[in-house]
Amino acid sequence: MNKPGKTTDMSGYKRLTKNSIAETDSDSNWLITLSDVLTLLLVFFIMFAFMNKSAGKESVPQVEKKNDSLVETATPENSASIDVDRLKNEIDNAVRDLNLEDKVDVASSSNELVIGLKEKATFRSAEADLISESEPILDKIASIIKSNPSFTVEIDGHTDNVPISTPRYPSNWELSVARSTSVLKYFINRHGIDPANLSVKGYADHKPLVANDTAEHRAQNRRVEIRMKEGNPSG
Repeated sequence: MNKPGKTTDMSGYKRLTKNSIAETDSDSNWLITLSDVLTLLLVFFIMFAFMNKSAGKESVPQVEKKNDSLVETATPENSASIDVDRLKNEIDNAVRDLNLEDKVDVASSSNELVIGLKEKATFRSAEADLISESEPILDKIASIIKSNPSFTVEIDGHTDNVPISTPRYPSNWELSVARSTSVLKYFINRHGIDPANLSVKGYADHKPLVANDTAEHRAQNRRVEIRMKEGNPSG
C-alpha cells in the first residue's frame, strides 16, 4: 500500500507541473502574436517594393512620351528656318526663270529672307518710279508675301555716295525713301497686301555693300532690299 503522504506529494507535483505548462503556454502567446505581426509587415514591404518597381517601369513610357511631346513642340521654333529655306528656293527659281541673276541677290538667315533688287532691275538713274521690267520679280515676291501672312516685310532703300540734288529729290535720303516707298505702294495697290505687315526705310549711302570706289561698286550699292521675317515691322 502506498503511504498517504506520498500520494499527496504526487498529486501536488502533478498540479505544479500542469500549472507550469499552462503558464509557459500563456507566456508563449505573445511570441506567436509578434511573429504574426512581423510576417504581415514582411508581406507588406514585399508588396510595396513590387508596386514601386512596377510603377517605375510604367513611368518610363510616360517620360519618353513627354520627351516626344517636347520634341514636337520644339519643331515650330524651327519652322521659321524651314520656311525661309523654302522661300529662298522659290525666289532663286524665279530669278533664274526671269534671267535676273545679275540683277537680284537672295540671301537668308535662320529667320529672315533678304531679296536685293539692284537699281538696273527696278529704277532709272536718279528716279524712283518703278520700270516695267521690275514687275515680274515683284509679282513673285508679292505672291510669296501673301501666302505667308505670318511674315512681315521691311523695304529698305539704298543709294551710292554720289550727291544728288533735284527739285524732287534734294538728297540721297529722299531718293532712298522714295524708292522703298514705290515698292511698298506696288505691293499694296497691285496685290492688296495688308499695309500693317509692311514698313519702309531709307538709308541713303550709309549702309553700302562694298566701298563706293568704282562705278561697278556704286552700282551694287544702289539697291532696294526686301526683308521678310517673323514678327512685327520694325519701321
